[in-house]
Amino acid sequence: MLRILIDTNILLPLEPTSLNDVESQSHLANEFIQKTQKANALIYLLDVQKNDINRDKDEVRRKLRLLACEKYQLLTKIQITDFIKEHFEIDDLNSHDYVDVSLLNALYCNAVSILVTNDYGIHAKAKRIGLEDKVYRLEDAVDFINLQLPSELKAEPLHPIISSEKCYKLDIHDAFFDSLRKDYQGFDNWFTQKCQLEHRDCFVIRNESKIAGLCIYKNEEPSYGMAGKVVKICTFKLGYSGTKQGELLLRQLFKMSYDSDVDWLYVTAFEQNYICQFFEDFGFERYSEKKADTGELIYRRHMKPSFDDRNALEALSFHKKFGYRYFIPSKNAFLIPTEERFYDRLFPETTTLDLFGGEPCSNAIRKAYLCNSNSRKLIPGDILFFYRTHSDKKIECCGILEKVLHSSNPDEILSLVGKRSVFSKVEIESMCSKSRDCFLMLFRQTENLKKPYNLESLKKQHLVNGYPQSITMISNEAKECILSHMLY
Repeated sequence: MLRILIDTNILLPLEPTSLNDVESQSHLANEFIQKTQKANALIYLLDVQKNDINRDKDEVRRKLRLLACEKYQLLTKIQITDFIKEHFEIDDLNSHDYVDVSLLNALYCNAVSILVTNDYGIHAKAKRIGLEDKVYRLEDAVDFINLQLPSELKAEPLHPIISSEKCYKLDIHDAFFDSLRKDYQGFDNWFTQKCQLEHRDCFVIRNESKIAGLCIYKNEEPSYGMAGKVVKICTFKLGYSGTKQGELLLRQLFKMSYDSDVDWLYVTAFEQNYICQFFEDFGFERYSEKKADTGELIYRRHMKPSFDDRNALEALSFHKKFGYRYFIPSKNAFLIPTEERFYDRLFPETTTLDLFGGEPCSNAIRKAYLCNSNSRKLIPGDILFFYRTHSDKKIECCGILEKVLHSSNPDEILSLVGKRSVFSKVEIESMCSKSRDCFLMLFRQTENLKKPYNLESLKKQHLVNGYPQSITMISNEAKECILSHMLY
């Protein structure tokens, strides 16, 4: 059974005590709780979370929220582990920080499958201890739970369409822009004068006719220690579409940068904003302590690695910093046989859907692959060549391995793949029911080969023996043959 721990900042929009307490995410929170009930998942709170509620000086509201806590399962008296103590200072047991650490401790102890929170600080702490794949924002949790529902209860999947447009095609009165108006004084004037009248370019994600994501960008003169061709990301915003569609926007932005020979990308964002961590996950680095005129932090990403960069970083770190085009080709490489039905869902760009359609987890950069292989040779940083079995028997898509797991526990696998999976709960349970463990690979997709590489070519060159039926390590010679078909 799936067990979900929610942070206090998820509880509050779930349990408003008056009209004034109805928050912007209350609708999304209600959708989350409805889906968890349909999926027969259990929602938990931690006993120390009552410390957060007890800080409320409004006595009536405090009592109502404490009463509301009784609706949920309660986890009590989980001792802080030595592992957590090694990574975080724990001084004041009544502090908000202690509550945050306790939530992560419960997750580390496997008392729950996932933690749902919109707290930037908790996400950052989770990344420090390798738990980031099990910590979800509310938007991602809704998508994750929807995937677990039986088909008759599941909401129709969103098939977002991303397009390259001019800003004058966007309706400034769309509700999508309301939060930007709230955060940035004079937003309407800036958007009209600078974006629309100057015909700035943007990438737009739409679900049906509604804007679900937006990236506005423009060329700029070099600044903040950057040289060459510089592009500023002026606006990067998601609606209720979650991380996967953010990756879809970023992937298209990277492609534009490579095609246009861009040297640097940069963006500004307010500190403690979730988007800061999102950009950091894809190679953006904070530029010293300097801030923009708005008081925002500056994040830069160099798009072209140097010779020193290739020698200074290990393979996975290098790819995180410079992917999704660049990676270190000296690592071991493996052929990953993939059934057509999963291949097309993992890599829709190889079908008629391409980057401009398909489910967001398919078009994301971070993905997951599942099979029943018992291979123990793969390690993070290895190169993955996915080949489509049955009809085509071709290699077209590649990835860099991030993490592996062998497990027969479907809930354990679900907790790790929820943000990036194209596999349903039923499919995962089916794999786990077989005699061997389910083998999970978390990976980051690279750019595809400029033209598919037929395995028949490798056979003719005696670089493989037949068509591999399981995950197979290939020789350096075979690897170089395949890499010669890369886009760059």
